[in-house]
Amino acid sequence: MKAALDGIRIIDFTQMMLGPWSTQFLGDMGADVIKVERPGKGEWERGLAAMGQFLGDDSPFFLAMNRNKRSITVNMKAEEGKEIIRALVKDADVVVENFRPGVMDRLGLGYEALKEINPGIIYAAGSGWGQDGPYVKRPGQDLLVQAMSGMAAQNGRGSEPPVPTAGSFIDASTALTLAFSIMVALFHRERTGEGQRVDVSLFNTIIAMQCQELVAHMNLDVPWDRSESGIGAPWLGAPFGIYETQNGYMAISMNPLDVLGELIDVDLSDYATEEAAFAHRDHVRGLVQAAVKANTTEHWLELFATKDLWCARVQDFDDLVNDPQVAHNNLIQEIDHPKAGRIKVVGVPVEFSETPGTIRIAPPTVGQHTDDILKEVGFDNEQIAAFHREHIV
Repeated sequence: MKAALDGIRIIDFTQMMLGPWSTQFLGDMGADVIKVERPGKGEWERGLAAMGQFLGDDSPFFLAMNRNKRSITVNMKAEEGKEIIRALVKDADVVVENFRPGVMDRLGLGYEALKEINPGIIYAAGSGWGQDGPYVKRPGQDLLVQAMSGMAAQNGRGSEPPVPTAGSFIDASTALTLAFSIMVALFHRERTGEGQRVDVSLFNTIIAMQCQELVAHMNLDVPWDRSESGIGAPWLGAPFGIYETQNGYMAISMNPLDVLGELIDVDLSDYATEEAAFAHRDHVRGLVQAAVKANTTEHWLELFATKDLWCARVQDFDDLVNDPQVAHNNLIQEIDHPKAGRIKVVGVPVEFSETPGTIRIAPPTVGQHTDDILKEVGFDNEQIAAFHREHIV
């Protein structure tokens, strides 16, 4: 089967979701991703428990985003380890790292040093805040950036504290930005032969993703605040939000209030304009909530569908993994892992008619492919044995 990125080699120094999910996506598309890890312990996220639990020796979080990669362990502080890195980079296409800014330069392995070895290299770096500036020394982590970017301040009820998202939303978004940026750089190199440095950050990405809200904030002379009743966004009027039904919860999105009122048997005609729906959002939400609570989610979904209103059931993960659309989209797959056994993972989220993504390799154990990779880049058996004796790998 053809793979879009067959023949592209990526040297991956990343950890946490920003880097590994990005490089996994490129690996799914056929790239040879070589994951460089610490001898013995491997990547930091291998040891991050999920609800205090591990799968085999690793975190479920690690296993979620490190398939289609080979692992080599290297002591990057030792001169022999740096020699190994230079050998890896010599014939590589992409280097990806998300250390704190300046770490790779201090090791002598930053972009300027590596492009001397390989002028066509694409050096992609992810960070929390950017590679320089007033926040450069701060830790960059999803929750912290949610707080600083204004994102958390938009969520929750007006009288309660701001609410962050439960998932690593900014990490995931920036991972996709990183993958996209690498592909742009590869496309440019294909045309010109030129490598380049690419920088992405959590902070820049989430600010860009809030372009709608920021443009409204910066250009409308209207203060915004969160609703008291739980409208789903400070920028929208009723009925936008989550509602309790007789047997669960459902989302009711942006819908004409006169049509919604007709279906739930509540007169909402006085609030049918955009201005009124916003000005009286808490009152309208209360009217809609009282009506919706009187019947089941299934009843409302079927009834609202007759007028093509935007609505959906609120599903938990048990519902999700048994959802027929998830099955149809082939989004849950099983793989065999040498330590964790047979595990379920999320499949490739994008469909290509000619070069579909595939899961070819399970997430590696620490250093699983070290010797094979060292041989590929020119080290002989005697040198490899010496690296092991000296704890370089």
